[in-house]
Formats: sequence, C-alpha cells, structure tokens
Amino acid sequence: MRIVRLEDAISKAKRLAEEKLVRGESAVESVEIGEADGFKLYVTSAKTIKDESPISFHENPRDVFMLVLEGEIEFTFENQERATIKPRKCFVLPKHLRHHCVFEKMTIAIEGVYEKGL
Repeated sequence: MRIVRLEDAISKAKRLAEEKLVRGESAVESVEIGEADGFKLYVTSAKTIKDESPISFHENPRDVFMLVLEGEIEFTFENQERATIKPRKCFVLPKHLRHHCVFEKMTIAIEGVYEKGL
C-alpha cells in the first residue's frame, strides 16, 4: 500500500501544468496517486489556452471516473449536447463516447481509470 499526501500530488500536477501554460500551451497533466489490480487513480490538472475551432471530438478506450475539486470542465458531445461539471461534482464518462472538453479555468480533478488489459 502506498500512502500519498493529496496536497503534494495536487501541487505537482499544478506545477507540471503551469510549465506548459508558461510556454503558451494548453495543459492536461496527471500524477498517479494509487493503483490496485489495474485500476489507477490520478490527480489531473488542466487548463485550455486556445480552444480548437472547429470542435474536435475524441473518445477514450475505457470508462473514466472524475471528481472535480477546483475549476470546471465544459463538455460538448457529438450530438451537440453540452454539460458543465463544477466543483464537488463527479461523473463517469463512458468509453467510446465522442466528446470535446474545455478547461476555461485551472481545473483539478481526481480521475480513475481501469487500465488492465489495455
């Protein structure tokens, strides 16, 4: 068992993101905080500098759980539905759901993924 101080993981993820932001790049940086039998937990720090136009959709090869701690995540889905996830809200993004996300503010989230077998 590995014990991680959450504040340290958040600080590291923010520092990694800020290094990209200083270079004028959008940032999505993750720091692993735990793993068990292929299920991994991360602290993710993200901010979008320049949103792509037109919207570019992508999908994940696995389900993704997220708990937003700070900031917010703005989603647009392929069917044009939109959702904004704010602090203290969590969700599961199903695998293969085509989406586009924007981080207008510096956003910190806990992200969980099952990576075994990928």
